[in-house]
Amino acid sequence: MRVYVIHFRSSAAFSSAFDRVMDAHEVASCLAEPEYGRIRFLAPQKIADALVEQIYQDGGLVWCTQHDLTLSQADAAASLRRHSREL
Repeated sequence: MRVYVIHFRSSAAFSSAFDRVMDAHEVASCLAEPEYGRIRFLAPQKIADALVEQIYQDGGLVWCTQHDLTLSQADAAASLRRHSREL
């Protein structure tokens, strides 16, 4: 799995990218921060890379980072979420 954090120059570019991310059924998780023009999402590596390439071609993307999430990290994050719900 790959995590991308993408930043946009305008609210129009942000909105367009958000729609594209939300339409991608393979995206496992998404966090939109419109006040900062930023979207974070988690998807399988090939899907995530292709999605960011499409968003880049649409225009307005000013910066992005990518981080690979290993299975053990994903398991730890899921365990943490389950534990926090129990509290």
